[in-house]
Amino acid sequence: MSPSVSAMQLRRVLAGVALAGCFAMPVEAQISGGNLLIGQAGNVIGAQRKDRSDLYERLDLQWSSDALTLGGRFEYDRSDDDRADFGRAAAYQRLTQRWAEWDRDGLGVRVGNFYTILGRGLLHRSWELPGVVYDEVGTQTRYAAARDLSGARLHAEHGPVSAQLFRGRVNDGTSSPALEAFGFERYRGVLDGAELRTRLPRGASVGTAWSRYTYGDAPERQYASGFAEVDPLEVAGLKGWSAPFAFEYAAERPSLLDWWQWRRGAERAHAMYASGGLLWQRYTFVAEYKDYDGFRLGLNDPPSLVREHAAPLLNRDTHLLDAEGEEGFQLEASGPLHPWVTFTTNFSRSDGAPGVRWLRFEERYGELHVAPPNSDAWECTVFADRGFNTFDFVIDRHSLGLEGSARLPQKFAVSFDLERKRVATQGFFGSPEWFQDEFVSASVSRAGWGRAGVSVTRTTDPRDLPSDDFGLPTADRALFAGFSLGGDVGQSHQVSLFAGRRRGGRACTSGTCYDVPSLAGAELRVTSRF
Repeated sequence: MSPSVSAMQLRRVLAGVALAGCFAMPVEAQISGGNLLIGQAGNVIGAQRKDRSDLYERLDLQWSSDALTLGGRFEYDRSDDDRADFGRAAAYQRLTQRWAEWDRDGLGVRVGNFYTILGRGLLHRSWELPGVVYDEVGTQTRYAAARDLSGARLHAEHGPVSAQLFRGRVNDGTSSPALEAFGFERYRGVLDGAELRTRLPRGASVGTAWSRYTYGDAPERQYASGFAEVDPLEVAGLKGWSAPFAFEYAAERPSLLDWWQWRRGAERAHAMYASGGLLWQRYTFVAEYKDYDGFRLGLNDPPSLVREHAAPLLNRDTHLLDAEGEEGFQLEASGPLHPWVTFTTNFSRSDGAPGVRWLRFEERYGELHVAPPNSDAWECTVFADRGFNTFDFVIDRHSLGLEGSARLPQKFAVSFDLERKRVATQGFFGSPEWFQDEFVSASVSRAGWGRAGVSVTRTTDPRDLPSDDFGLPTADRALFAGFSLGGDVGQSHQVSLFAGRRRGGRACTSGTCYDVPSLAGAELRVTSRF
């Protein structure tokens, strides 16, 4: 087993780079950064204590000059809840990221914390969700929504060829820094990775990637992939049309002899992703296919091939990919029906592994967007959605929605969102159990002043109903209502305030889903850039 990059070695490298940067600092150095401050008063709905208060702060700083950049992140989280079960774990303040990067003439080196991706994420993808803060259920502590590596990365580019090589300890983004005070390792195991990619004429490219993960005495895991991108119509010189095609296939411990011999349920894990499209003027058709078997690695992020909706009620029902055994596809088409009307349709489907074929996600979605051409005076969107998801025991779900906005005189604008959803889940005695969600929101804003809005959700979902000490519901429906204010303060600060009852549940951003806890109280968020 190869030795990992130790924290002491990393600190020495960073200190050396920082010292060299100070001696070589030219006059034109600059410092930039941002700060996120979140304060809450209240608690999760149903908690025994109602008046909990906490404060979270995240400060990012970056110093850059010529080819050298230094950066770091400080996070702070503390609450007034001193109960013995998680009170100590709920408080922390520490430097959670630090890095140094040198980049010049197509050659770059970064040490410390970094993000990267191999291919399309079948082998590895590390990421950060800007502005998103996780709220860990057990400890009720907050931390930046990120999966990163701590180590070193080398990347180079020369002509059409680019390459990267890295090694680092893995933070999978599921644990709060507060737990490190109790000996818990957030960065566990060592990941080695490499990628070689070359651009071909007329926008085509091919590449290959490799990864190896080692953790303690567990057997090491090695994977490799090959990928390609090409537009046959561009290669043929056809003007006005485009047909982009992408493909990647990955396997565990592959050899040249059996590289392309895969089958579902085989002992060797594999993953395949393919996409193709046809574009003409404003018309678009895209098809994607996935076949993942034994590829839930904990540090990769294959494409999920389901539509991520902006509508709140649809977004919370986004399907969670299970790369351990899932096969499926996605079809989407969009284009103009009229100078005022644009359509979008989507059909997504995912099936479980051969042994659990009864697991299936299926969704049909359609929307019409209406707006006067060459004008932003008003716009509206109406959508309909129908599907089911037996991964989550949902046997039927249909939704309708209408949203719109309009500009008014004196720089004012208004917007609204109306949504309704009915869901049937599999009951214990075979008969379906139905519940219904209704969502209404409205807001008014003025340029230079800010925005005020109100949102109301009414649901009969059993998971959200108030209950007694024995878990039995005390009402047949639940109501969540909140008021929000927001605006810019100067050129560098954004302030938003929410007060009321916020519904908890799933939220998805940039293909990554996470749980948002409920709240009965108020939340203040201040974002600064400098």
